[in-house]
Amino acid sequence: MTFTTLEQEAIVLNAAMGMVDDMVNHAIFCSPGEVREHTNLLPQTSDTLRQFAILLRDFLSPVTGRGQRPMPFGLPKPPQGGKATDHTTLFYLARICENPLLGSDTKNLSIQVHHFIEWLECSAFVPGVWLSSIEVEVNLTIKRIDFIRMGGDIGKHNFLRLGGQAAKLIRILGENGVTINESQAYAALPDCWDWFHTHLFAYHASTIAEFLNNIRYAIRLYVEPAARSRYRVTGMIDDYLETYTYDRPAEIKCEFAWGQYYDLLNSTRRRPNFPQFSVTQSLKNRF
Repeated sequence: MTFTTLEQEAIVLNAAMGMVDDMVNHAIFCSPGEVREHTNLLPQTSDTLRQFAILLRDFLSPVTGRGQRPMPFGLPKPPQGGKATDHTTLFYLARICENPLLGSDTKNLSIQVHHFIEWLECSAFVPGVWLSSIEVEVNLTIKRIDFIRMGGDIGKHNFLRLGGQAAKLIRILGENGVTINESQAYAALPDCWDWFHTHLFAYHASTIAEFLNNIRYAIRLYVEPAARSRYRVTGMIDDYLETYTYDRPAEIKCEFAWGQYYDLLNSTRRRPNFPQFSVTQSLKNRF
């Protein structure tokens, strides 16, 4: 199948909305209550924090075709040798902001997407990281996106599927002046879970949720004008309940893309499943 650029945009936006809905909700996080500014968002349990990490890892994973198959939905490949965030859903959201088709005003969406990209690309300094299983202590400098990805993978897989993360640990420690072999890297993965997930990710979870929630509201703001202009009443039920559809653009040819486009526009008729909030600065000053 071939997809028009408008179809690609609708698919990416609806996928991003769905992923954020799965990550930032009342099942994963406790409600911020009446305090919506300078607050701290708490996970419901340690298990929901782990679920959040795994779902976030999916959001920050490359979009790829299996084997030699082309990219899904005809999406372009990210540039070779680009930033780590080029190999995430954020790359395609940023691309939409540069050439919007469904709407016209992507200013807020662009701000929110690029704020998250910049935050992920920054390095954290973590003093006194103790990897007890291999008796290594290091003052570690590590990109935020790296410890998030590693923690998500370790939380999801056992060591049989963590070869990539073992290799990444060898590289990261090497960049910090510590040389280990592959056996030591596998042995150190449980310690990495303690540091990257229980320590670093738990500290940043509410800030990450704020970034994601802001992106969700920005997508909604971008889509709402199209939803209003294309809304069409088709009938009435019991004289008070409207039946409706949305006018289908000529560029939406594929039925799957039409379903994604319709769901995306229709999502603006529902209240978001989590309120807007801002996290206290004291949870943003470290790492």
